[in-house]
Amino acid sequence: MRNDFMCMVILILRVNHYCLTCSQNINDDKCKYIKLDVGERYVYTGTLVFSNLTTSEIIHLLETIDELAFEELFSHVQEHLISHSSEFIKQNISTVTDIAFKHEAFKILQTYCIDLITKEPQPFFSSPAFLSTNESILIAILSSDDVRIEEIILWNYIIQWGLHNSSTPIEMIIKDDEIEYETIDEYTSIDFTSLKTTLSPLLSLIRFSDISTEDYETKVKPFQSILPSNLLLWRYHFEDKTIKINLTSRKPPYSINSTLINHKQSTIIANWIDSNEGNLNVNGKIQFGKIRFNLLYRGSKHQFSFKKFHKMCDNQGPSLVLIKSKSNIDGCCKEEIIGGYNPVGWKSANQYIIRDDSFIFNLGDLSSESNYILSRIQPNLKYYAIYDGENFGPSFGKGDMEFSCISRPREGFCRWRCYDKPIRDTEARFWIEEIEVFKVIQ
Repeated sequence: MRNDFMCMVILILRVNHYCLTCSQNINDDKCKYIKLDVGERYVYTGTLVFSNLTTSEIIHLLETIDELAFEELFSHVQEHLISHSSEFIKQNISTVTDIAFKHEAFKILQTYCIDLITKEPQPFFSSPAFLSTNESILIAILSSDDVRIEEIILWNYIIQWGLHNSSTPIEMIIKDDEIEYETIDEYTSIDFTSLKTTLSPLLSLIRFSDISTEDYETKVKPFQSILPSNLLLWRYHFEDKTIKINLTSRKPPYSINSTLINHKQSTIIANWIDSNEGNLNVNGKIQFGKIRFNLLYRGSKHQFSFKKFHKMCDNQGPSLVLIKSKSNIDGCCKEEIIGGYNPVGWKSANQYIIRDDSFIFNLGDLSSESNYILSRIQPNLKYYAIYDGENFGPSFGKGDMEFSCISRPREGFCRWRCYDKPIRDTEARFWIEEIEVFKVIQ
């Protein structure tokens, strides 16, 4: 009885709070509907129905439940929005991110938006809305190690934002998304002081050590008067290479969570997958591409077995296999990094996969790129490109790279049959020291 009474008191208080809030400043018809219909239904019945709401209305609803302090709904509505309206969020990333950061309670949506921006930053930074972006959003972006954009381009956008938002209006000339740096000589000391104040919270988050000397000279040095003195950037670039910068470099293009290879090797593999990936830009630095590698399976972590391999890797789409092999040849221990690319992925289908774009490779001991071997499937033998068997490990060709002994899953061999060249100089069996399988996202 006491519990029923307390529930009634709480309900009355919430209804009164709801009615009071709804009576204030409701001019927008959509907001009226959301507050007076959806909100009323939830207050009296404890149910929330999304079926008749558009994505824009769900965003209004999210703002409303924050305003009405319906804390128990914060996570639920954000998760519904993300799972059912991801494309809308992507198409309207600036607007949705701005709304998310105006509400302290929208942590899930904030994290999701920042993750989207860091993975595909160009649409966000090049949009007309960027210059009006809230400072807290930029801090969240710059604090990430995963922003897939060159640091000098990021610096250029931050300077544009600072010039636009300075307390003293500063004229800037933009051409092809870049500041006309020749006009900077016309800026006054007042302009620079205003710009420094505006950008103060952001400058310490720029990874200046990722900027080339050439770019620093032409695009950073003109703004040297706004830089924090403790960074000692001039000395870092031109005098003393040992000076430490507090922030580590951002994750490089094609970064990979591997114990077997580094991002340089993963960049080469990305280029093997797609010749448009892993190329150099005009500054001699690797461009950020679209390919990403997500770890699915690691033998030492998840167990060396075909069953575990298929459990972790089946139905995941295109995959990259990396293997550290160990063998004894003529009394000498030899270790190599070998692997293969499956363009469609594993399904335990117990049949060959027909592909003309699969490949296997040998990175040797990683000491020199000249030792690397890339072997693509022979066109006339594409019917045997990959064997996808539930009692097999990740196998390619008719023995070109095979793991077929279920009782000895760490044993394999490479016998040249279907690919255009052998990847090992022996057909002897080898031992798997480590195996990693990555989902390839393009």
